[in-house]
Amino acid sequence: MKITSIDQITRLVKVPFINRSLHSSLLNHVTNSLDVTVLYGPRQVGKSQEIYKSLQSLLKDNDADLFLYNLDVIPDEFESPDAFLATLLAQKANPDRKTYVFIDEAQRLENIGLLVKYIYDQNKNIKFVLTGSASLDIKAKIKEPLTGRKQEFFLSPLTLKEIANFRGINPNQVTSGFPLLDKVLDEYLLYGGYPEVVTIEAKAQKIAKISEIANSYTLRDISSFFEFDTSKTLQLVARFLAENIGNILSKENISKIGGISKYQTEKALEALEKSFIIKLVPPLAKTPSKELTHRPKIYFQDLGIRNAILNKLDPTLIFADKGQLFENAVATELLSKFGSDALKFWRTTNQTEVDFVVVKPNGKTNAIEAKYRWENKKSLPKNLQSLKQQYPELIEKVDVISKSNYWQLF
Repeated sequence: MKITSIDQITRLVKVPFINRSLHSSLLNHVTNSLDVTVLYGPRQVGKSQEIYKSLQSLLKDNDADLFLYNLDVIPDEFESPDAFLATLLAQKANPDRKTYVFIDEAQRLENIGLLVKYIYDQNKNIKFVLTGSASLDIKAKIKEPLTGRKQEFFLSPLTLKEIANFRGINPNQVTSGFPLLDKVLDEYLLYGGYPEVVTIEAKAQKIAKISEIANSYTLRDISSFFEFDTSKTLQLVARFLAENIGNILSKENISKIGGISKYQTEKALEALEKSFIIKLVPPLAKTPSKELTHRPKIYFQDLGIRNAILNKLDPTLIFADKGQLFENAVATELLSKFGSDALKFWRTTNQTEVDFVVVKPNGKTNAIEAKYRWENKKSLPKNLQSLKQQYPELIEKVDVISKSNYWQLF
């Protein structure tokens, strides 16, 4: 549909706008580049909200024609590139005006990459913004057709920093802990960072919403999209991974315990990773090629999804998991801050392990150990000391992040 007023957008907004860290860079690319803007991430994580905010800015600041489509239901004009282009041109107020076309859930159309490429190459001053809930390089829908014509942005569930900002906390002014910071962390470890969950205050409603997202929007949709005969295999693998966050991935154990084949295990892992449910972090190795053969560690993109999969949505049920959950929380914060390619872990053959090694653009690294409770601030843990001794030329900084200083990650 064509967007001509703020009221049209306001009617689409379901939850309060939350300031996201990537919004300024996303909006800059939307407004200042004709290359295709691709925003991807899990369902219900706020991609549509980012589209609506961008549309509001364009309505206020630009003389352009704006169109918004949601491909959960595919309109007739998407039957062919020529039909879609003709529809757009027929609705343009002025042939010389720039046109913005926002397409939500773009992966629903099998030939979306070819359609966008065809129109992009016509040089009709048409800017495309696409969102997708599953990795948009699946089946080469976007990756191959739009090579050299796009820039990708990833929207994760809310990070601790974004939730703190939403709660009115300025991380730059925090010097020590206080009750609201503790509450932000405790709720994050239990309910995660999905915007609709964060903005709900009532406990029962939070539980209902994150359970709905985990079971309906997540596992059901993934099973359908990746063409599983039944969702049971995906649920089994998801539960195994949820129990083992922060641990080394063992495909053999998944197959053995679950009684499923190696192929089923690998298909489920691929589906969960490409649909942004899990994140596999590789080890630091002396040569990059070794990172491909060493087993990664398991993390969930959202802890609320993890807890819902295990039916652990009460504080008493995650008490014994706090260490694992906190390590996962640190992982998601580091991934958001430094990017997925920068995060590694370190482990030796004698099982000495450091939770995170962040590889910086200059090739140097920071080593971080996540400990939910850590009171010994006078000396470093032995594993950090060992890593620093083994790689003195590589490690610039070592640190311990705990519940008493987690805001330092911001």
